Amino acid sequence: MVNRLRDHGAEVRIASLRTGVDAYSGRGLADSFAGSQMVVDATNMNRPSYDYEQAVDFFETCTQNILAAEQQAGVQHHVGLSVIGGERIDSNYFRGKALQERLVRSSATPHTLLRTTVLYEFLPRLVDHAATTHLVRLPPVRVQPVAAEDVVAEVTRLALGAPLNGSFEIAGPEVHFLDELARQVLAASGDRRMVLPDTTAYYLGARLEPDADCLLPSWRPTEQSFKDWLYTRP
Repeated sequence: MVNRLRDHGAEVRIASLRTGVDAYSGRGLADSFAGSQMVVDATNMNRPSYDYEQAVDFFETCTQNILAAEQQAGVQHHVGLSVIGGERIDSNYFRGKALQERLVRSSATPHTLLRTTVLYEFLPRLVDHAATTHLVRLPPVRVQPVAAEDVVAEVTRLALGAPLNGSFEIAGPEVHFLDELARQVLAASGDRRMVLPDTTAYYLGARLEPDADCLLPSWRPTEQSFKDWLYTRP
């Protein structure tokens, strides 16, 4: 995203723990935002928390600190990256993301929010997290994953435009069952473990019905399929 914005002539500062900026404590935000016209907020937990208090505290604190620093700096456009299903899924992580969106919408800073489905790049980690020595248990729910590079392209387009003061969604071109994707991930790496569709298994802390559509988008899809990504990535 940084490279794409710079390719369009934008002067970009990176605010992260690696550059000495901590959104949770607020350290470094004011200096980082000084003179900025637009902020892209891709803040997320390193590992999504299934604990309600932790997730809400993290997203509430980080977002409030970011929005306060933006107002102090006179930022004219807040671009937020969120997830599809935040308002509909009974999960502590999704509740935290929904709260993050509400805070942005109630802020005085003009905004644009982009909600995404699960990223292709996250699926191998999701499989690893659900795996045991012999098998992988995942709920057989429908998902429409998307490549990170396609999300980056859309965030860049929105960031370079005027604030839309609304929420938009993006997803990949195909609907899959989550357990089916897990089989593809394992097969691509030569892993012979069995994937068991389990309706009692959790997805980011949520227990979802097999016919649930809360992870599916209502906006336009991208073009890059999961299979193309899986077998052409470095």
